[in-house]
Amino acid sequence: MLDKIPNFTVSVVTLCISCIFAALVSFFVWVFPHLFMQDEIKMHSNAKIYSGLELAGRDIYIREGCSYCHTQMVRPIEEDILRYGAPTQLEDDVYEFTHLWGSKRTGPDLSNIGLKYSDLWHEHHLKNPQRMIARSTMPAYPWIFKQYIEPDDVVDKMLTLRRLGVPYTDTHISQAKFEVKDRTEGAALIAYLQSLKPPPKKLEE
Repeated sequence: MLDKIPNFTVSVVTLCISCIFAALVSFFVWVFPHLFMQDEIKMHSNAKIYSGLELAGRDIYIREGCSYCHTQMVRPIEEDILRYGAPTQLEDDVYEFTHLWGSKRTGPDLSNIGLKYSDLWHEHHLKNPQRMIARSTMPAYPWIFKQYIEPDDVVDKMLTLRRLGVPYTDTHISQAKFEVKDRTEGAALIAYLQSLKPPPKKLEE
């Protein structure tokens, strides 16, 4: 019976067809249903939208490669829950474009880092990580406290996210331009890190 099983390492055609089949099954099982569930997910989501400064900080987080060493996904296993808090839910990331779950923890998970440290601690840590945590292997980022946010870039980003379904109003967008004016990239990154915490629970109707 084993002789009838195709050898994937010999037949390139069989391998290609099998890969395409597996990809299609994954798409229709995991991705396709979610295209019709967005409204329901948003209805049950407590996620808040980022302010202009937090959104700018998120871009700095991505640009500096923070997601390569930090996750933002608490797994539903006891060790993660005891250390980092409640496990991440699908609706928590309904306004994330793109998600920053990550897959490697050279440093700790940051899903709830906003509950742990002050702004001043984060500033010292970003400028000189080893000053705050002696065994840290994280590089320093002193230059982000000398570079300033471009308000027009933040406005453009918010307009784009609104087209993707994030409920930014004209008021949010107009306020963001003034919020980020004369603010450094370091201040924006700290604002983003402080925003990483569980969303407030919805009141029962």
